[in-house]
Amino acid sequence: MNLKFDWKIPLETPPDRLWRYIADTNRLNQYAGLPQSSFKYVPEADGGSRQVGETRYLGWRLRWDEHPFEWIEGRYYEVVRGYHSGPIRRFHTAVTLHPNGGGTLVQQTVTCEPRWWFAIPAIYWEIGFMSQRRFRAAYQKIDGQLRGAAEPAFLPVPRVAIAPGRLDVIRRRLANAAGRQWLPRLISDLETMPDEELDAMRPFVFADRWGANRREVLKLFLHASQAGLLDLSWDVICPGCRGAQERHDSLKKMKTDAHCPACNVRFGADFAESVEVRFRPNPAIRRVDVVRYCSGGPMNAPHIVAQQRIAAGGERTLDLRLPRWEYRVRSLKLDAPCVVRTSAEATRSAATISLHRPTLSPTALELTPDVSLTLRNDDTEPITVMIERAAGSENAATASMVIAMSEFRTLFAEEVLSPETPISVGAVALMFTDLKASTSMYEAIGEAPAYALVRRHFDLLRDTIARCDGTIVKTIGDAVMAVFVDPARAVEAAFEMHQTIEADNTARGEPALSLKIGIHHGACIAVTLNDILDYFGTAVNLAARIQKESRGGDTVLTDDIWSDPHVQEVLGRRPHAHEVIVCEVRGLRGMKTIHRLA
Repeated sequence: MNLKFDWKIPLETPPDRLWRYIADTNRLNQYAGLPQSSFKYVPEADGGSRQVGETRYLGWRLRWDEHPFEWIEGRYYEVVRGYHSGPIRRFHTAVTLHPNGGGTLVQQTVTCEPRWWFAIPAIYWEIGFMSQRRFRAAYQKIDGQLRGAAEPAFLPVPRVAIAPGRLDVIRRRLANAAGRQWLPRLISDLETMPDEELDAMRPFVFADRWGANRREVLKLFLHASQAGLLDLSWDVICPGCRGAQERHDSLKKMKTDAHCPACNVRFGADFAESVEVRFRPNPAIRRVDVVRYCSGGPMNAPHIVAQQRIAAGGERTLDLRLPRWEYRVRSLKLDAPCVVRTSAEATRSAATISLHRPTLSPTALELTPDVSLTLRNDDTEPITVMIERAAGSENAATASMVIAMSEFRTLFAEEVLSPETPISVGAVALMFTDLKASTSMYEAIGEAPAYALVRRHFDLLRDTIARCDGTIVKTIGDAVMAVFVDPARAVEAAFEMHQTIEADNTARGEPALSLKIGIHHGACIAVTLNDILDYFGTAVNLAARIQKESRGGDTVLTDDIWSDPHVQEVLGRRPHAHEVIVCEVRGLRGMKTIHRLA
């Protein structure tokens, strides 16, 4: 015998605005008065894990198997729990957002199977009356606050005031920090936001909330970590569920790979893809304690557009709107995904993907944005399938980005990897510079004056590179190695560096300095060499070698840099002479095409 409850709550906010709050089941359950729970993952032999939850509720110690949530973004979600003990054997709830004029009709359906007949009156009271009242109030509060254009506060958060004396010290320490104009907002958020929003603070999310420049806020967070306001961590992100599976307070603790218990997979740590720099309040400022009320809702994996459980031998057709992008159809039970690219130029709008462990077919599709996608399970076991956006989060301050910042190099000079731990940083722009005819300058004016002039030129380059969002990695004699995340900013820096040296020559007089610059964009690894965080690989060698093709007062680019569309935008704004050279580069195979800008 099953008991069924059906609640319908009309709201004035449209579904697209409601979704992210109603689908945040962890906070919604907390707001509706459900008890906190603990969850653990039990690995499954054929891939993935199952979740087991536990809590105490109304005097019962409850333990259950949590089946994977199913959802389609913006429309509905549902979940099934199989209880090991207590008055309910099986519990199913589904929440659907129906467009209703300019608003939404929220429909929540609860179906449960009682374990004992005498528990039925209590179930009717607790779910049919008490739970309905609490969830109705939660939905209406979200609706009311969204209509007031305010961020919903699921629970009142008492202000956790920071001691005035400690704040005075921190303000003095940050008086000259980059982004200091946003310090009052940061302090206010640290005092007023709920713990779960402060446990893994992402600077770009805060910047967008404040209407601030993202890079300036990231710089403020870095300075605040040194001032004792925040703690910095290196979070290793699973490429599947995109949850933070490891958190390190030092780069020295980083390993080349990590394990995700939720997905039951090992994956490589990659500074560009799977390592993110996040922050939390320093414990002396505020202690953060995150509790769980739900573990698998849609907002735990906001990159997943749809998640569906397909029965053995069954199929399901999903009509979706997938804006122009790249998506992956995958499962933890399968070896590889199907890559779906959507574009207006595609000729097909419907397709079928056949699933048969451990493979699926086809492995690639080109479809229109309005998609009718049929998932057919040809296997003898059910399978849970995800349709997800393929790109990483635009809100992530990746480790690759942060270690290429001059502020990081200055504030965290001691942060290095263990010597035996090289980690990929993806593709970065690598710049090498040198001074033309520096040996003859030493002979002409003497070693001490020449060395002072070299140091002066280092300072000029360091300031210019930092203004262009790069950083000096190291100096080698008269030469500089620098790194940038953005190739266009590296080229912009090269023009600025030549202008800075020329201006200094004019102000200072003889001997005039002439700068030789080479830039390449390519993938490399981060390593610790001579107690500094350095870069290593073929891309580094190529950048160093092409710099030697510079004649002085010019910049040499590889074809990888030249062909970047954003670099071309920079070159369109900067007058220059252009020469194409095809030559051999010592130590590297084949002919290379390089571009000299003068």
